[in-house]
This record gives sequence, C-alpha cells and structure tokens, in this order.
Amino acid sequence: MGRQNLIEHLQSLARELGKTPTTEDMHEHGQYSAQAYYYYFDTWEETLEAAGLESTKTTRSDLIEDLQRIQETVGNPSSWADAIRERGRYPLSQIYSKFGDIDSALDAANIDKEVPSPISKDEITAEISRLATNGTPPTADQMDAEGSYSARTCGDRFGTWNDAVRAAGYEPSGASTEYSDDELLNEIEHLAEEFGRPPTTREMIEHGKYTASVYFRRFDSWNDAVSEAGYSPHKERQEGGNQRIPMSELLDEIETVADEVGGRPTAEDMLEYGAYSITPYVSRFDSWNNALERAGFSPFTGTTEDLFSRDELLAEIQRVGQQVDRPPTTKQMNELGTYSTSPYQRLFGSWVEALREAGYEPTTHQLRRYQP
Repeated sequence: MGRQNLIEHLQSLARELGKTPTTEDMHEHGQYSAQAYYYYFDTWEETLEAAGLESTKTTRSDLIEDLQRIQETVGNPSSWADAIRERGRYPLSQIYSKFGDIDSALDAANIDKEVPSPISKDEITAEISRLATNGTPPTADQMDAEGSYSARTCGDRFGTWNDAVRAAGYEPSGASTEYSDDELLNEIEHLAEEFGRPPTTREMIEHGKYTASVYFRRFDSWNDAVSEAGYSPHKERQEGGNQRIPMSELLDEIETVADEVGGRPTAEDMLEYGAYSITPYVSRFDSWNNALERAGFSPFTGTTEDLFSRDELLAEIQRVGQQVDRPPTTKQMNELGTYSTSPYQRLFGSWVEALREAGYEPTTHQLRRYQP
C-alpha cells in the first residue's frame, strides 16, 4: 500500500460516490481508512489536493442552505440529527464544528425546532432490562458505555441510579462504590512508582486492580483522580470543569480518535487515545452513543460484532482467568475485565458457553447458574 495506490483508490471512490469523499466516507466505503492517508499527508485537505479533488471544506452558509433544503423536503423531522445524516449533503460533524449544536444551527437557519418529549420511566426501565445479564442489572458504568441513556439521566428521573435499577425489578450491585478513595488513590501511586510517572487510563485497565470507569464516577475525571493522588495529570483539564470544554472541541476529539483507530471509536478508544475522559461526553450528551451521533457517526447498535471482535472477547476472558487463576466468574469479569459480561451473553448465549469457547471448563456452580 503505497502513496500512489492510496491516491488512485481515493480518486476511484470519488467517481463511485459522485463527490469528493470525506473522512467519514472513507470509514464507511473506502478500502482504506483516513488514517492510512495521514501516514503520507498531514491533513485531509492536503490529501485531496494531491489527488486533484475539490476541497470538502464547508461554510456556515452552506450548512444553513442545506438545513433549509431539508425542511422544504421533509418539514420539521422528529430527529434533525437523523434527517441530516440521511438527507444532508454534509456530515453532521460539520454542524457541530461550525455552530456548536443543532439548535444553534436551526436558529441561524430561522427554523423552529419542536421540543422533544422527556424520556419516560418505562423507557429507562426497559433499557436497564435490555442490558441486564442472567438476572444481574447493568452497572452505572455499563449504562454510560452501552445504554441509550446515561446513568445520570436515569438517576434524574428516579432520584438515584439505584432507585432506577430497583424500579426495573433488580437489586443494585453497588460495584462502583465498594472501594474507598484511599484504595483507589493508592493504586495510582503504586502504578506511578512502577512506571516512574502517573499511569494512563489504559495502564490502569491493563495493570491496575480497578477499572478506569470506577475512577471517573468517583472523581469526575481521570485527571482529577491523578491530582488527588498527588501527581500532575498528563493533560490538564480546562479551567472551570467539563462544561467549559467547547462542544466543538469534544466532537473534534471524537474525529481525531476515529482517525487514530481507523473507524468509529468506542468509549475504550477514547480512554486510550483521547484528550478527554468519557465523563464530559456523558455530562454533555447523556451517553457515548449520543456523542457519536453528534459527531456524525452511526451509534453502536448493541450487537456484539458491532462493538468487539470474537477474538478480543475471548482473549479478555483468558487474561482475567490468568489473573484469578481459575475460570472467571461474571462478577470478576465485570470488576477486572475490559468488557462487561453483556457482550458475551449476546454473542455466546451464556457465560458458560463463553468460558468453553475461551478454553475453560466451567465450575459446577457456574453450570448450575448459567445454562444457555
């Protein structure tokens, strides 16, 4: 795969699409991701120039005209984000880059947006039940990462996250509050001594006792936890907290990480490569899926193949199994693993079958409890 091959492929795709491809077009339709081009070119605009294609830069006026065209075609849609993705001439990320949010863009286009109805309690309890595995409810962290709504939104409707779980008919696990602040901070100190610097979230996930999401829920962000442990964070948060980070910067960072990983990024990708934790995205957009939509990417559907590969899931069982020196339980996987047990249930049918696929013989207790 050389420079000339990449250029010829880009030109071929432009002819196929009938327009200059965007980075999102490359992720969805191209043989190579936009990241492959960045090996040779510093920006996407330089890539297009080398291929002799027109710039894909858009102006606010371009976007306003397109919004007005969409309204003339379909009226006021129930979801402007969906209408822009399906009928718009420009990616949704351009709206957020130029205007900050859809409402501001609609205001600029003199379009009145209908106020959506609030999320019902029944919708929330149904989503909790959807993510539950073998009678075990999702944790707040799992809801933030995989759910249609954030745990914070659920808590706002019911009073607390635990009250929302109980309303769905489950007993809260309390996994995210069973560690003391001192225990969490001591683990950062332990890894800092090992690496000679404060650890990253990925290093905590791979080498630490706890998952990074526990720190995010307890300290609001990874940098806050690192500071509380007495170290200088790798990336200082902007003064004033998450709400002071411009929305356009949060969305641009999603695109940056997408270029890094060569496609639509997961929450784990943001933890590993991004400038921010998941917290500001959940605070601003209610869930990671909503943030992805606003950045112009299709949300994760919840199917296992959509999120993780089969080999990745099995390798993680084996890693946790080596750590605990036995076939891991669902509780151990939820606490020590990179992934929750939900994708295993969806792909393999049960935790028992997932263990067998990973090369373990389930214990008698597991066989009794987790039949397909």
